[in-house]
Parts: sequence; C-alpha cells; structure tokens
Amino acid sequence: MIAAPQHLVQVGLSFEQTYRPVLDFDGWKVAMLRYFDVVAPETFHRVERHWNTNEVFILTAGEADLIVMDGQDQPEQPYVIPMQRNVAYNIRQSVWHHVLMSRDAHIVLFERSETGPETTDYAELDPALLREICEQTRDLG
Repeated sequence: MIAAPQHLVQVGLSFEQTYRPVLDFDGWKVAMLRYFDVVAPETFHRVERHWNTNEVFILTAGEADLIVMDGQDQPEQPYVIPMQRNVAYNIRQSVWHHVLMSRDAHIVLFERSETGPETTDYAELDPALLREICEQTRDLG
C-alpha cells in the first residue's frame, strides 16, 4: 500500500492516556481524549468553560458521563448525560462542563485552535454540589 501525500490527507493519532491534540487546521483542532486522572470519577472536583468556542465530544469506546451546568459567574444546576457511542455532543460556548470516563473510554474532541488555559475558566465545585452530581453519574469503574 502506498501512503497518500500529506497535501492530500493529514492523519492524526494518539494512543496516550491523556488529552492530546492530533490535528490543527483552519482555526480548528481535533484531539483525542483517553482516561487519565483529570477524567477519573474519583478525582472529579471542578468544571470548565471556554469563552472562544463550542466543543464537540464523540465517544468512540468505553463509557462516559458528560456533565453540563448552567450558571453565569459560578456553575449551578447540573445535568449528567450518559454518553452514547458515536453520537456528537456539542457543548456551547461558555457552558460549564466536564466529562467522566471509564478506563477503556476514548473520546474525539473538536474545538477552536486557540482554546487553552488563557481562554478557559475553571470552577471548583462546592462539596454539596459535587455530591449531587456524583449521585447522578454511573459507576464507570
């Protein structure tokens, strides 16, 4: 088999147990997300929101719960969505969110290229709110 030249197709891949951007083009990046401490249910403690982009999540393997929350200055009113495989979930710009994953889970992400800590807010969750969310999530162990 002959490899196609890069001016025809770019291939992005990562099998690392982390978040890893694999393609970046025309203002958009594609990243792979696999289980690591940030998405482990037992270490869940905060949510984030991006001021510059929507973010699309597609679960391709394993199990994951997507957490979205209302709230302007601080997150409030949580919603836990048990993700289905091969379904696109579009988290709108400035919406508080987080994902919890099983050890065998794999998610493909799409977001603006400039998305990073400088365009993201993080909020530590109050213990009562954290308990409320955890009661709604599945056992992903």
